[in-house]
Amino acid sequence: MYKTCADIENSIYIAPNEIRSCCQRFFYEGKMRGDAKLIEIKEGLTPSIDEIISARKKILEQIQNEENEDCKGCPLIQSVKDKPVITSKVSHLSIEHHSVCNLRCNYCSEIYWGGKKSKYDVVQFVSYLSRAKSLNDCYQVVWGGGEPTLDQSFEKILEEIHKYANPRTYHRVFTNSVRFSTAILRFMEKGLIKITTSIDSGTPEKFKEVRGRPRFFEVFENLKKYSEIDSNKITIKYILTDENKEKSELNAFVDNCLKYRLDTCNYQISINYKKNKFNLDFLKSIIYLFAKLYSNNIKKVFLDDHIVTRFCSLSEDELLKINEYIKDNKLINIILNPIEINNLIIFGSGRIAKEIIEKTNFIKNIKNYDLIDSDKNKIGKFFLNKEIKSPLILKKDDRKILITSAEFYDEIYNYIKSIKGNTNNILVGLAI
Repeated sequence: MYKTCADIENSIYIAPNEIRSCCQRFFYEGKMRGDAKLIEIKEGLTPSIDEIISARKKILEQIQNEENEDCKGCPLIQSVKDKPVITSKVSHLSIEHHSVCNLRCNYCSEIYWGGKKSKYDVVQFVSYLSRAKSLNDCYQVVWGGGEPTLDQSFEKILEEIHKYANPRTYHRVFTNSVRFSTAILRFMEKGLIKITTSIDSGTPEKFKEVRGRPRFFEVFENLKKYSEIDSNKITIKYILTDENKEKSELNAFVDNCLKYRLDTCNYQISINYKKNKFNLDFLKSIIYLFAKLYSNNIKKVFLDDHIVTRFCSLSEDELLKINEYIKDNKLINIILNPIEINNLIIFGSGRIAKEIIEKTNFIKNIKNYDLIDSDKNKIGKFFLNKEIKSPLILKKDDRKILITSAEFYDEIYNYIKSIKGNTNNILVGLAI
């Protein structure tokens, strides 16, 4: 058997001073690991295609004997029968090529706002990938930070990728939306860009405390402009911290989202990734925000995978306290009831699906379920002893559908809508 990783084989993460193979972060033996490095950049030297292939081979050989500290203990490493053929193919490209940012979020670090510029020509590197046809099967380009729109090469790289890559390639830009970007607007009008923006507050005062700059109203105004083009292409994120998890702040956040007509956007509830463990107070705040969004007819709400994992491991005592909290606060009960469902379709066969299927009482009490995935390479294969079926079964199926993906929630949601003509069967709530 040979140990491998899909990210090492197929992903590229562009940083100011290095090329990485992933952006996974996990704790193992008391240490945060991940962000596995492929190449450390020498000043002014742009990496070649051959260097990418060599670096991928090297890191995979290190993994065989657990010699790579970045990858040690990673849950995404898998064993395969045959050693894979390593190429320069890139199915997922992430661009975080500088750390210039116009905010100073209190949960962030200098890695993302320290002012580092690229030590190499990123436009040239993307051009190498494009001309070598490495991006032909690239389905998504993710832009992170620093704030990606601040760099002058942002639009140039967009155009370079659009010129040579798969015409179906779209861009997911993690932007703070402090400034309005005409490049984002143009690509959004073409249907080729999606944005994710963290707001993390409901008031200008709390925004400044958490995000470090008084730009609360600018963010809402710019999101409103983008949403008028296509609200389906916008995900609004709330990262819960010790400072912003009070009910008054969460209420104000929902109120402002409604005021600026953002109710048809996607909503992602998250938590500071540095928190390896979080207590019941955070779970209550997550439930409160979820319920408040849902009760205001905001139906596209989902959780980060590490939050899902926490809800999958609730003790009986915690579950009792959560139910009491929902009742005491007169919230809509967004905990999914298996007795009301009986038969189910689970859309997705990744990490979140594994957690829900293996650990929740919800699935244990479902009489029957089928598993589907839009990845053609997975259809017909087995996942946790279930055959993965084609999403086309949805055409003549009236069962409820549980989406088990954070990264692709919006895509799956719209895909279901395109097949069924509506979203009535999509479950919104927590599987615990």
